[in-house]
This record gives sequence, structure tokens and C-alpha cells, in this order.
Amino acid sequence: MFPRLKKALVYSYVGAIALGYLLAEGVEQIINVFTAPFSEWVAQKEFQWMMPQSAPLPGLSIRSSLPHLIHGFFFVIIGLALLRWLYYPAKVKVPKEPKSEADAA
Repeated sequence: MFPRLKKALVYSYVGAIALGYLLAEGVEQIINVFTAPFSEWVAQKEFQWMMPQSAPLPGLSIRSSLPHLIHGFFFVIIGLALLRWLYYPAKVKVPKEPKSEADAA
């Protein structure tokens, strides 16, 4: 089943499009690691009037970046594994025949 699936993905545009989508989604999620704290900070500033007065002042939080980082690495790892499986097959080593004593003499 896997050789037929691999052949179908390699010889059609579906495999290339899916691979490109996975890698693009991974890059986008990794970029969101840097923008997520700022967007959370802006949202907290915008809705500050809803928070009680005793709540701490909003600041930049690294915790909002962790889901994006995990998703990004997941997409990139899966994309690179598919790239390796589809387009860079493993090299098969052919064993050399041992030299016989008649050839050595």
C-alpha cells in the first residue's frame, strides 16, 4: 500500500502541494511565536476596563508563544519527514561478492 501511495503522491501535484502547505504552516506558526505576546498584550490593553482593578498590569507573556512553537516544530518535522520519504529515497547498498582464492592468485 505504501509504495502505491508514495508513487501517487510523487507523480501528482497533490504531494507537492500538501508538502508545501505543511512547511508553510510550520513557518507561519514559528513566526507567530514572536507576534503572539504582542497580540495578547494589545488584547489585554484593549479589554483592560473589563478586568478588576486589583488585577496585575498586563505585560508580555512568553506562555502565549509556547503553543505556536510546539505546533510549528510539529508541522516542520512532519513536512521534512515526508520530503525525505517522498523525494529522497534511502540508498540501497549492494553487497560486494567476496573474492575467491582463484581470483586472488
